[in-house]
Amino acid sequence: MELFRKGQGSRMAAVSKRAHAAQAACSDGAMDVIPFPIYVVDAGTRELVSLNHAMRSKTGAEPGQTCHKAIYDQPAPCHFCQIGALSALGGQAPSTIVFEHFNDRDNCWYQLSETLIDWFDGRRVKHSVAVDIGALKNAQNELSEAYAMLALKSVELEKASITDALTGLFNRRRLDESFAHELDRAQRYAEPVSLIISDVDHFKSVNDIHGHHVGDEVLQAMAGLLRHGVRALDVVGRWGGEEFLIICPNTDLDGATALAEKLRAAIASAQFPGIGTSSASFGVAQYQDGESFKDTVARADTALYRAKVNGRNRIEY
Repeated sequence: MELFRKGQGSRMAAVSKRAHAAQAACSDGAMDVIPFPIYVVDAGTRELVSLNHAMRSKTGAEPGQTCHKAIYDQPAPCHFCQIGALSALGGQAPSTIVFEHFNDRDNCWYQLSETLIDWFDGRRVKHSVAVDIGALKNAQNELSEAYAMLALKSVELEKASITDALTGLFNRRRLDESFAHELDRAQRYAEPVSLIISDVDHFKSVNDIHGHHVGDEVLQAMAGLLRHGVRALDVVGRWGGEEFLIICPNTDLDGATALAEKLRAAIASAQFPGIGTSSASFGVAQYQDGESFKDTVARADTALYRAKVNGRNRIEY
């Protein structure tokens, strides 16, 4: 009877082994019709248990070889191997992790879906599907580059829309916006705000005698002096032609007049391309309650006119 039981056990083991082999063969056949590389690894030994045709063709690997050596040409388990992480999910099969990996061996990106399952013979194995996403990655990179270029162009267009092309100062549109902002703040906190208008003296003669290219260089030099002469809180821009406008937040008439004098002196002592010395006249006005931007500009412009009439290279308010 004991011999009968042993014989029966041996026959059952053989049948079970053949059944497992048949199941594995069926699995291999099913995997071979899938175009993506698929491979199965023993979770304990890291040996390859099964590979489909796509995986064998790509790597030349065969069952029984160590996966990290046969597939990735690594002497030890790969740093991205997910067997430990899959086991840490609770050790229950199936557990799945999906991740992206760049394979240095063939210079290609893959999306790997790795699942911990029980194989036909009872072994715990890692079932991996590798999908080539190189084209997708290239498209993503191109899209990212396009978005970056678009963002850069957007910044450039925004800058161009508020900047005077010749001088690099703010243009009239930005000055309008800035005064509205500063006026709102001045009214909210009961702070003064003032305007300075500057005009290059005898500028028409510069253009007539030396040409417009020299006139442009003079305006650029004048803009540089104003830009570097104002305070950090001030807003300076080209108002039109040879006129410049400066918005002076939290500044009363005396403070704006002092700033205008500083700028006037800097201009009078400077050397300008093509003409040598030059000068500018200034008109100053402090915002008054109830005024519009246009009203305050008109008063500053009237003061500027007086400066011109009274001899130029001076300040009026």
